[in-house]
Amino acid sequence: MRDTVHQRAFFPNIQAARAFAALAVVAYHMHVLPFGEAGVDVFFVISGFIMSWVAPDEGRAFLYKRLVRIVPLYWVTTLGIYAIAVLRPHWLNTTTAAPEYLIKSLLFVPYVKENGHWGPLNLNGWTLEYEMLFYLAVAASLWIVRARRATAFAALMLTSLCLWAAIDGTPGTVAHHLGQPFVLEFGLGVLAYRVLQTGIVRRIAAPAWAFAAIGAVVAIPLSHAVYGTPQAFARIVLWGMPACVLIVSLVALDMLNRTIRNRIVASLGAASYSIYLIHPYVIGVAEKIVGVRANLHTWPGVASACATLGVICLSGQVCHIWIERPMVSVLNRWLRQSRFSTRSP
Repeated sequence: MRDTVHQRAFFPNIQAARAFAALAVVAYHMHVLPFGEAGVDVFFVISGFIMSWVAPDEGRAFLYKRLVRIVPLYWVTTLGIYAIAVLRPHWLNTTTAAPEYLIKSLLFVPYVKENGHWGPLNLNGWTLEYEMLFYLAVAASLWIVRARRATAFAALMLTSLCLWAAIDGTPGTVAHHLGQPFVLEFGLGVLAYRVLQTGIVRRIAAPAWAFAAIGAVVAIPLSHAVYGTPQAFARIVLWGMPACVLIVSLVALDMLNRTIRNRIVASLGAASYSIYLIHPYVIGVAEKIVGVRANLHTWPGVASACATLGVICLSGQVCHIWIERPMVSVLNRWLRQSRFSTRSP
């Protein structure tokens, strides 16, 4: 079963999960889906799974390929936000145009803003700080252990960091901030990959996997209705573990040829990174400049929500097709010429 998982070139259901996770985060920031931030947990689990899938083959090219994937668009959006903070600061709420903040944001170094909250210039870039930490841990692990064990070893490293932060870490420090329980969700993604290696997929019927996926999705809003937004380790249990079950189930369904085949969903999944990075600012333009505000309790508010969501999806597609994809293509071409492997997740 390991070869079956390992040799697949693509997982359409994972792409669909990316699409819905991104839209959930968008809806959360539009204040119409209170549990939508769980999309972040799904992204972290997906990352752990995908890195377990690609790292053994990418070897020393692993970190380069991760940088190519996330850095270009993040830098473009960060520089754009910095320019707005310099030229039109009243358009932004808590962003300060300080060169020090720009440098730290570009280097994925966490810092505390004037409002007391951690966060880079791009509001959603905080998750990339954790992603980068995981990538660095995997890259280091590739030099320490066998390639097929690298992500498990990296997950163990991050678990150790998390336990240190919880037991003996100094609050307010970068190390303590990066040791938040979020990092455990990468390990859940690694676990998802390991489970799928065991041969369990074909021992369970497709309807059962579909039922498990539905149950995992339902568990998130249900736990939110009972407990509210979970914090710290409770979030790993109430949102991270259902996300893990969801990813295992979706990949199992892919392997059983039960795939979500919808071109719109697939295109949104491909553009999910662009959607994720730019949507807070599309929402900001809609609310501050156009005067459109989502509200599910009024018909005009519902119309505003639908219109804003549509513009966000369209903007994400444009950004993906005209900015993100060309930059990644050029850099991947350079990687091929530099003798690195070119397998893409």
